[in-house]
Amino acid sequence: MTFLNLVGRSSSELSRRQLLQTIIAATAGSALARAQAPPAVKLDSLGKNVSLLSGIGGNIAFLTSSDGLLMIDSGLPETNGPLMDNAKSAAPKIAILINTHWHYDHTGGNTIVGKSGAKLIAHVNVKKRLSSKQTIAFFKRDFDALPAEGQPAETFEDKGKLTFAGEKLQYTHMPPAHTDGDTVIHFQNANVLHCGDLYFNGGYPFIDYSSGGSIEGMISNSARLLKMVDGTTKIIPGHGPLSNKTELAEYHEVMSGVNEAVSKQIKEGKPVDQIIAAKPLAKWDAKWGTGFMKSDVLISLLYQGKKG
Repeated sequence: MTFLNLVGRSSSELSRRQLLQTIIAATAGSALARAQAPPAVKLDSLGKNVSLLSGIGGNIAFLTSSDGLLMIDSGLPETNGPLMDNAKSAAPKIAILINTHWHYDHTGGNTIVGKSGAKLIAHVNVKKRLSSKQTIAFFKRDFDALPAEGQPAETFEDKGKLTFAGEKLQYTHMPPAHTDGDTVIHFQNANVLHCGDLYFNGGYPFIDYSSGGSIEGMISNSARLLKMVDGTTKIIPGHGPLSNKTELAEYHEVMSGVNEAVSKQIKEGKPVDQIIAAKPLAKWDAKWGTGFMKSDVLISLLYQGKKG
């Protein structure tokens, strides 16, 4: 995964300010974070002209032809160099960019891609958020609107489809979960599904409650994703390695268990520090709590989100 691990201490051992700074560095891919652990930029073929570019923010999909490149998401703003280098090596120009949601580790290259002449496509809520100042409340971090070139020129409300390089693509807006603009893209001929941040493979997810997200939405959407795939589908998560239906099913099961465990403690009226101390996620931590979202951070996020 491209995320850094947080320090291995509970939130009770960290001040709130230190914890937030650490999370921000991990999720935002700051210069300091990258200097400490440079990501490995990789371009892997998934067959039928579809490739996965990882290591520069959220996972990016390429669909290539001799005439141009279709891209799903555009990585971090600080990694435009590797993004454009890989794009130029794959095709003579970028023709289309589709965003899975507004977060800047998935839209950081939008402006440079838009300036190159590509058409940008996204859900209407993504355009709304990219065209105005946004705040991720849990991180207490503001994000300015993107320049006009980085904003989607074409939007949709429900779903859309297009054909590019002989490949049929279906893009579908999902109910609010990670954000209120989550979109999944299915490469129908290649049988590849890009899930955006509805799916974090091998780690607890971040959920942006300030952008309309919720863990309940993440759970219900992972169930919907399972109905979209079969045993041969190559599943691209927003973060983490290429996946499959079996691993996605495990993710759905874990998220359901996490929600039940934390919700139970909240309903009992326990404050967040007591819930963290009770370690309700211990049975999943060895596998799912090793990424940037440690269990104490996830519990704090869910507590704040559920308490409004």
